[in-house]
Amino acid sequence: MKYAMLASLMMFSVYASAQSASNVKVATPEPEHYNYSEHMDIAKVINITTAEDTNNACGPVDAHMVYVDHKGATHDLQYKIFGSACLNG
Repeated sequence: MKYAMLASLMMFSVYASAQSASNVKVATPEPEHYNYSEHMDIAKVINITTAEDTNNACGPVDAHMVYVDHKGATHDLQYKIFGSACLNG
């Protein structure tokens, strides 16, 4: 009898913890706009993406870099890069 009660309580706790884990929302950092006069504290770069293909773009292109600073905080940096299609002749 005790084993059946223990097993049913364990199943209930596993189900309850699975339900609470699915409702947790992960906070994503707001994109910060980069100013060229800022000193960057970058410990590790996680991801770099661009709004469009830089090889086919001629002009400024929006880019994002997700990085971790030396304190362990995650940042999403928004900045502009110049497309390389103008440089190809």
